[in-house]
Amino acid sequence: MQRVLAGSLAVSFFLIPLYPAFITLTRAPVPGISLVPAPFAVALFAFVALIAVYFTVLLLAAPRQPMPTLVPMAAFPAAALVAAVLGFDPLAGAVFIAILTGGVIWHAAILRFVRDRGVTTLVFGAYLLSGALASLAAIVMVLAKTPSGLYTIGHGRAIGTFVLPGELAGYLILYVPVAFALARARLGLRSLAVSGLVLAAVAFVLTFSRAGWVGMAAAAGAFVLLQRRGRGARYAAAIMGTALVAVLLLFNAHHDPSENFTRLSIWAAALRTMALFPFSGVGPFEFAHVYPFVRFPGGEPAAYHAHSIVLTIAAETGLIGVAALLFGWWRFAAELRARLQFDSAYGGISVAIAAGLAGTWVQGLIDTISIVIFGLWLPFMALALACAETDAPERSRPSAELQVRARRRVAVAAAMIVALLCAFVQTASSSVYAFAASPLSLAAHLPPRVGARMYEAIERVAPPPVVERVLAEDALRHGDLRAATEHAGHIPSGEIRSDIEARIAAAQGRTADAVRLFLAAGDDEALQPVVTSLQRAGRIREAYELESRIRDRLTATGTRPNTLADSWWRLGRLAVRLGNAEEAAQNYERAVALAPLNTKYLLDAGTLSLARRAPGNAERLFTRAGAIDPADADAIAGIGLAQLQRGAAFPALNQSQRADKVNSNATLARRLREALRGEQRKSKESL
Repeated sequence: MQRVLAGSLAVSFFLIPLYPAFITLTRAPVPGISLVPAPFAVALFAFVALIAVYFTVLLLAAPRQPMPTLVPMAAFPAAALVAAVLGFDPLAGAVFIAILTGGVIWHAAILRFVRDRGVTTLVFGAYLLSGALASLAAIVMVLAKTPSGLYTIGHGRAIGTFVLPGELAGYLILYVPVAFALARARLGLRSLAVSGLVLAAVAFVLTFSRAGWVGMAAAAGAFVLLQRRGRGARYAAAIMGTALVAVLLLFNAHHDPSENFTRLSIWAAALRTMALFPFSGVGPFEFAHVYPFVRFPGGEPAAYHAHSIVLTIAAETGLIGVAALLFGWWRFAAELRARLQFDSAYGGISVAIAAGLAGTWVQGLIDTISIVIFGLWLPFMALALACAETDAPERSRPSAELQVRARRRVAVAAAMIVALLCAFVQTASSSVYAFAASPLSLAAHLPPRVGARMYEAIERVAPPPVVERVLAEDALRHGDLRAATEHAGHIPSGEIRSDIEARIAAAQGRTADAVRLFLAAGDDEALQPVVTSLQRAGRIREAYELESRIRDRLTATGTRPNTLADSWWRLGRLAVRLGNAEEAAQNYERAVALAPLNTKYLLDAGTLSLARRAPGNAERLFTRAGAIDPADADAIAGIGLAQLQRGAAFPALNQSQRADKVNSNATLARRLREALRGEQRKSKESL
C-alpha cells in the first residue's frame, strides 16, 4: 500500500505539465492551442479523479493528524462554488471547481504522507523528470517550428504542452528554484536536478515572457532574502533591476508592440465588474462572457480573463473569493514561518518552494496563469510545509486569545454589514443583466425590472456615475429613450457619456450625430458597421473618410496601437478600391510598422506589390509572413507568385506544390496554380 501511495503521489506531480489541457473541457474560450486531444484530456481528468478518490480513502482510514491549513485551503473552492451558483453560468467553471477540490485533497495527502520513508525522494524525482521532459519538448517544438499553429500563436516563443508561453513560464518560475535547491540537497537527485535546471533555464528564456521574467526575478530575490534571513536586500534589488532591464531591452522582439496597452482597458472592465458584482462576482470563468457588457468605449473587443490573478478572482468570485484566497495564503505563511528550520535537511527546499510561490504571485499581478492557480499552489504549499521539518509551536496565551476573539467579533460584524450591501448591489446587477445569463442560473430567473428599481433606490441615496450608466443602458435596452437621455445627462462629460448619447442618437435615427459622438467616445467597434454599410452601398470615398476620422481619433488616444494598425490596414484596402495604389501601400506599411507580427497586413501588402509589378518587395513581405506562420499557404504561394513575376517558373512550381500540401483552397494558392497553367499554355503556343 505504501508503494501504491508513493507511486500515486509521484504520478500526480509527473502529470502537471498536461493539466493545462483541462481548459478544453470547460466552456471557457481557449486563448491558445492545446496539444492534448480532447479524448485524452477526458481520460486524464478521470484518472486524476481516481487518484483523488484514492487519497480520500487513505486520509479517512489513516490516524488523524493536525492539518491547520486544510480548512483555509478549502475556503477558496467553497467560495468558487458559491460564486458559480450565484453567477451567470453555473456549469462554466464546474471542471475547475472540481480540480480545486481535488487540489485540497492533494494538499492534505501531501501533508499527511509525503514525509513517509522514500515518498519524498520519489515525488521530487518524478517532478524533476517531468519538468525536464516538458522543457525539452518545448525547446524542440519552438526550434523545429512544430506544430506550426502553436509556433505562430506564440510568435516564436516556447510553449510546449502549456497552451500559452506565460503558462510555461509560470510553471518554470516554481520549477527552477526547486530544481536548484534539490541539486544542492543530499537526496540522490543531483544529476536529474542539474539536467532539469539546465533544460528549464533554456526553455524559460525561450518563452520570452515579460511577466515571467519579472516573476522569476522576484523568485530569485525572495530566495536570496530568505536564505540570508533578510540581509540580502541589495542582491534582491539588483536581481529585480537586471530583470527589468532585460525585459525592456531584449524581449520585445517576440511581442507584437501593438499589444502593449491591451491590458489597460481589460483592467478597467474588471474593476467595473467588481463594482457591479461585488459579493460573489459573475462566476468562475465567466469574465469573458460578461466582458462585452462591461467593457468601456474603445476597450478591447474581447478578453479571456482580466490579465491579473487578483482582478480575475475579484471579478469572477467577488469579495468572498478574494477573502477566501487571502485567508488561505495568510494561514500558509503563518504556518510556514512557525515551522521552518533553515538549517534542516529539507529547509532549503522549503525556502525554494516559498520563493517560487512568491514569484508566481508577482507574475500573476499582470497575468492570469491557470496552471499556477489550479495545478501548483495547493500541492506546493503543502510540500513547503512538509519540508519545513518541525511542527508549529503552541499558540498564544489565554489573555491574547480573549483579545483576538473580541477583535474577531468586531470584524465579523463589519464584514456582515459589508456583505449585505454587496449582496444588494449584486442582486440588482444580476437582475439588470439577466438577459446575458444561462437558463440554468439564478440570475436568469430574476425579474428584469427589479434590478432597475433597486438601482433607482441607490440613485436616490448616492448617484455615482456607475449607477447612472447602468440605468441609462438598461433604459436603452428597453427602448425608453427619454429615461436613457435623462440618466446620461447625470453622467460627467467624457467617453462614457458620449457613447451612451451616441447610442441614443443611433436609436433615434440621427446617424450623423451618432457618428460624431461615437468618435468622441473612441468607440471604433460601434463605428465599423457604419463603415461596412458604406462599402456595401458602393460609397467607398465616404467609407474612407470615416475610417480616416477613426484613425485620427485612435492616433490621438495613443493607447490602442493594435486597433490603430487595423484602421491603417482598412484604409489600405479602401485605397485599393479607390484605385490609389501608392496611398494603399503607405497605409499597409504603417499597419505593419505598428503590428509587425500580424500576417494579414503583410499578405495584403505583398498582394498589392504583386499588382504593382514589384516582385522583389512582394517576395520580401511574403517571406516575412511565412517566417511568422510557417503553415500559411497564402504566404508560401505569394512567394511563388513573386518568383513567377521575376521569370523563375521552376521555383514558383515548387512553392505551388508546397502551398497545395498545406491548403490547396487558399486564395493565393489557387491564383498561383492558374498563373502556372497560363505560363504552360504560353510555352506550348511558342513551340
